[in-house]
Amino acid sequence: MLIEGGRTVYFTAERKSIEIAVTGDSLITRHLSPYAEPDFLALRDLIRGADVRFTNLEVVLGQGLRYPAEYCGGNWLGVAPELVDELAWMGFNLFSTANNHGGDFGTEGILSTLREMQSRRLVHAGAGENLTRARQPAYMDLDQGRVSLIGITASIPHGHAAGEQRQDIVGRPGVNPLRHEITYHITAAAMESLKQIAGESGIAAAAAERAQYRAEKPPVEGEYKFLEAKFNVSDTPGLTSKPDAKDMEDSLKWVRDARRQSDFCFVSVHAHDAQIEISRPAQYIETYCRACIDAGADAVFGHGPHILRAIEIYKGKPIFYSLGNFMMQSSTMQHVPPEMYAKYDLDPFKATLADVWDARLGRELIRQKRIYYESVLARVSIQAGALAAIKLYPLHLGTETARPQQGRPILARGEMATKILQDLQRLSAPYGTTIVIDGEVGTVSLGQA
Repeated sequence: MLIEGGRTVYFTAERKSIEIAVTGDSLITRHLSPYAEPDFLALRDLIRGADVRFTNLEVVLGQGLRYPAEYCGGNWLGVAPELVDELAWMGFNLFSTANNHGGDFGTEGILSTLREMQSRRLVHAGAGENLTRARQPAYMDLDQGRVSLIGITASIPHGHAAGEQRQDIVGRPGVNPLRHEITYHITAAAMESLKQIAGESGIAAAAAERAQYRAEKPPVEGEYKFLEAKFNVSDTPGLTSKPDAKDMEDSLKWVRDARRQSDFCFVSVHAHDAQIEISRPAQYIETYCRACIDAGADAVFGHGPHILRAIEIYKGKPIFYSLGNFMMQSSTMQHVPPEMYAKYDLDPFKATLADVWDARLGRELIRQKRIYYESVLARVSIQAGALAAIKLYPLHLGTETARPQQGRPILARGEMATKILQDLQRLSAPYGTTIVIDGEVGTVSLGQA
């Protein structure tokens, strides 16, 4: 028993204080424990020094995964289960499994990942044997208190979302989905041109026939559907988006539940979509993240676009819209299906994996720009139930190194560290967030929180 601030404290959790290390996407394909660079081990120690250590597990775990799904998240990311042990060695103890790669190997891959995580007693949220299981919080008991995590993804390849079950049919294993609706706003002249294209090409006639066959509801006045996208006339062209109402409410139900069942509640959101400019999260992402805080979350951990996005302090709670890549080792995958070779016009029976990665690195912007290999580790301190500090440690993932080194994080130093923190300063400023840079560490100013 302790007396603190004039009150009696019987349990450590009553202090409502905890230290959290937060990272973005861990796309791991190789071991971590052999490496001993000082700046790599210093990063590991920063993670291990926190009570809660979070990352997004953006791979499928399984030995000899047999059936790659028809639709993947960009690449079929199936890896040996032992690699999650490497993330545990790094210090991680809390994982999201809700992302656009969770279903890369179909229901077999989902169930395999769940088995491997459960057999290791690693706490994870965001995928499940059915929709309810995927939506439900995961819990971790620490001396500092009970921690909950809800994992959700707005980036959902066809067939990856979990399905609900009922008395006469089992649910579909999958990830926890946050679907959303985008409306494109165009001028009246552009709308007339769009309708003309639809008419001349036969798109309009085919859409009308489908609508009749499916008994679809008529469009809202002023809206026009073109190739499954919604358009309306506006004097200010652009786009707006909103979360799917049912997905959002179903998810927030579990945030509210977790708030009542735990001392600390966190939400992980995987989302790629942008508000036109890639560095700005889409409107629906902002809406959902703020709603999670309103429902009781202590913080939202965002990731997905493979780059840094802003930090917002909303009602005294942090929203990390994207912490970028913690690990990005897709170029050293060891097995991919023939479709991956065909994607780059390679003969799947003659070409090798190095040929695939040569082709991919040469064509895709994400493999060429250094912003995809720069990120931060956030250390968040909650004291007496209130946000007390956010420290930001810049990382680089072998930004300009050869392929065998690229993708593994290490603490950034010197000019590179300053540049990464300045980028995050610039991205966060529109949200009213100030980041103070002191040497190679950033600190979020909480004076206006």
